Amino acid sequence: MIGKLIRLFLVDGKPNGLRTVEISNMTIYGTIFSRPQIDLFSKRESAQKPGVYMLLGTDVDNPEQLVLYVGEGDPVLPRIRSHSNKKDFWTEAIVISFKDGYLTKTQIQYLEAELYSLANEAFRVKLDNTQCPTKPNISEVDEAEVTQFLDGIKLILASLHYDFLEPRILIDSVDTSVGRVFELTNKKATGKMAIMENKYVVLKGSKAVPENRNSIPPYITKLRADLIETGIMVNKGDGFYTFLQDATFNSRVV
Repeated sequence: MIGKLIRLFLVDGKPNGLRTVEISNMTIYGTIFSRPQIDLFSKRESAQKPGVYMLLGTDVDNPEQLVLYVGEGDPVLPRIRSHSNKKDFWTEAIVISFKDGYLTKTQIQYLEAELYSLANEAFRVKLDNTQCPTKPNISEVDEAEVTQFLDGIKLILASLHYDFLEPRILIDSVDTSVGRVFELTNKKATGKMAIMENKYVVLKGSKAVPENRNSIPPYITKLRADLIETGIMVNKGDGFYTFLQDATFNSRVV
């Protein structure tokens, strides 16, 4: 695989301050800032450009649940400011603009819809959007171009350890070598885990008990429900849930 150069710049020299990120040879320009830094962001050129943005925070009733809002604006600043008054959950914003201002309004709306769709299908966050963004019709050429930008956005997010667009299914696991396999048995349900592609992966065929314990935290209950809803974990009638595919997790405790 050919290497990629990503430039991360700490504007005020602080790791938790306003940051910008670029991919070499691409016009994508990312800005990440916390909610209190919105005035600092407003003074930057990227605030006055069209783009897509993602607002991140946690659920008020369940601090373990990550919440995401996906939007677009031309320019982005007024839309983000409006959310400062209407949405209490978000603590961090990720803004994606383009250095040459080349993308059209329709292409940006297409990007918004694609980002929403990927996050919705990944089942890693709770989406705050009240309506699903509509994907506009664009030409074949424009779609190919936007797809390249989308791949760049996904690369930026993954490199900064934002995984809310990544599906739990490890698509390339068939071609990935598995080293040491860890095994745990509880109430005759045996689960197997390996570290693959730098991720904790519960392996296909692993079993889980069907009932939730009263002591498990709400985010685990939600996680199990998501695994069932997506068809990753299925009740085959043998008294257990079975993993039909390899599935990735953020930690070894699932």
